[in-house]
Amino acid sequence: MRNSGKIFSQSSCNSGLYRYALSIFANHNFKRIPTQHSLLVGSLLFLFSFIPAPVIPQDEGNNILILLSDNKDVYLDVATTITNSTIKYCRNQKLECQNSNYDIVHISNYDHQSHRNYRVIVTLGTHAALALGKSSNNITIISALIPKNNVLIEESLGANSNQHFIYIDQPLSHSLALIKTLSSRFKEIGVVVDSKDLGTVESLQHAAMKLDLNLQTEKVSSSEYVGTALNSILEKIDIFLATPDTKIHNRSTVSNILLSTYRQRIPLIGFSSAYVKAGALASVYSSPEDLAYQVRDNIVAEFSLKTIPKEQQMGKYFSVLFNTDVARSLGFPIKSESKLKSRMMDYIEHDFD
Repeated sequence: MRNSGKIFSQSSCNSGLYRYALSIFANHNFKRIPTQHSLLVGSLLFLFSFIPAPVIPQDEGNNILILLSDNKDVYLDVATTITNSTIKYCRNQKLECQNSNYDIVHISNYDHQSHRNYRVIVTLGTHAALALGKSSNNITIISALIPKNNVLIEESLGANSNQHFIYIDQPLSHSLALIKTLSSRFKEIGVVVDSKDLGTVESLQHAAMKLDLNLQTEKVSSSEYVGTALNSILEKIDIFLATPDTKIHNRSTVSNILLSTYRQRIPLIGFSSAYVKAGALASVYSSPEDLAYQVRDNIVAEFSLKTIPKEQQMGKYFSVLFNTDVARSLGFPIKSESKLKSRMMDYIEHDFD
């Protein structure tokens, strides 16, 4: 290992059994590993300690570093999926990254002098993204697992021309495509936005026009006016759309928004799985796996000598969650999440790609 503090280092020449043992480690807290898995992992790692790894020449300049902002399971899950999916893709395409080494390190253990060993550095979370954004080297940096509505990230844009941001947020057009897919009777779409957020209104209006939907908006200057704006707009709409703006949707407002829409029998479309679990009818969102695949695509673009799409990227892959309990309460037909996603993709490819 080249630097201390690594969570683990994986070469693309590792055996399938080693990757299986590693996946168990990555996806479980040691206290919760089932006994049979624990014994298997211990046996495998003991066995590997006596078997020399196959020696494959490693080009130090082609290695990949994944920096974690936090020790939460989601960060390690995403890092593991990035590693495994990229290795598989690079092998199939016979790219240089098939022989890369993948190091996963917590940001607190990162040695800034070691960057010369890497061709790509992936950061997961805001802390790691900001720390690497100050770097002046010419290494490609891909920063993921960060919200678009983040003041610190917005202030850092452009500071490093080699840094690319992949936001957890889905394009607003995807939410409207979900609404279009859910029911043809949803024509009047309501949304409450920050009065200063002109970009959100423009994006929604553009997408609504393409999907033959009508957008009803209420603008507020602070979260204290959300309730009043909501009561005003609910009388005019068929369905309410929540956008990922913490000024509008936060701990002090979400309960009232959910309760008000439910009382008026107005379905609510969220922007996360958590919103659906709290009471929204449905949501299109970026799962950890979705984000990992998008990071993989960016790594592959770098090793294919192609241009990475944009400095700022919204979620490319997406997942759909549907709340059957809320649907029953509203008298709304139960929908298949896989069929919703398939139909949404038709709208997205036809109207927005």
